[in-house]
Amino acid sequence: MPTLNPTPAEMEKRIVRAATIQPKKRRFEANGGIPAKALESIAADSIYLYMAPGEGVGASSQNPGIVGFPGLTVNLCRCPVGQGPDLHAHARTLETFMCLSGQFEVIWGDDGQYKTVLDEHDMISVPPNVMRAFRNTGKTPEAVLLVLIQGENKDMAADVQYAPATGEKIEQAFGPDVRQRIEEMGWRFDAVLGSKVGEVA
Repeated sequence: MPTLNPTPAEMEKRIVRAATIQPKKRRFEANGGIPAKALESIAADSIYLYMAPGEGVGASSQNPGIVGFPGLTVNLCRCPVGQGPDLHAHARTLETFMCLSGQFEVIWGDDGQYKTVLDEHDMISVPPNVMRAFRNTGKTPEAVLLVLIQGENKDMAADVQYAPATGEKIEQAFGPDVRQRIEEMGWRFDAVLGSKVGEVA
């Protein structure tokens, strides 16, 4: 098969410029009626979707900077000191974190009872069905985390599960309509905590 020789204009469509990419919270606030503060209260402060398979595979993959091959999303998370998502699980996908700048504490377990610290360029891969969260430990005012999510395209839709208490927190702070809009974008508040120990390969 002959190789391709794309023009610079064609390749420009395959480049994401950091100066122009918008965080997901702004898009969902503008288009979905979900206040940015509601997403910030349960997710990373600013999530930038650099690459994903494209439309139709859940909130984690909507309107990417680059449409890539099936089965992978590439996100960049920027968190101020102490900020990060609530505990949540991915039911069917593998989520991998690499600290690009600053320092992150990664927490896992039904109650967040386990933790480790990632320094720059350290990486951890969290299997499906494990509750997890991360926080900027405060080494720098803003820390940056590369987040890769892998799985079958069909498994990426409605894959993020928070505990019921997180849904109640959203409802109390922002109202039931905001909770419903978040659920409509594919994030759920129905994680069943099982507390099985040592069953991850």
